[in-house]
Amino acid sequence: MKTEVSILHHDYPSQVRDTVEDKLQRLVKFNDRLVSIRALLEKQNDDHRVEFVANVGNGNVLVVDARSDSFGSALDEATERMTRVLTRHKTKQTDARRRGGRVGH
Repeated sequence: MKTEVSILHHDYPSQVRDTVEDKLQRLVKFNDRLVSIRALLEKQNDDHRVEFVANVGNGNVLVVDARSDSFGSALDEATERMTRVLTRHKTKQTDARRRGGRVGH
């Protein structure tokens, strides 16, 4: 799986990038068809924003966004949301395969 971390408008310490990379790598266990995932870290005024964009193949792109006063809570919230979205998507794919159809069609 390919991962990418982009940081905008703020200088986070280098261990932040490592923490985000670790969280991204852990998301693979929730959907084994994950092709790539990108994290965007941004600070707007006093809010920290974390956005995850995941490519799960077949043109399916899943996006989650979280904002908070602290970077840690925004990262945790975004990770939790992406976990739910990936799990839901995998369940939909599995159910569609069992029915013999395609997801979203």
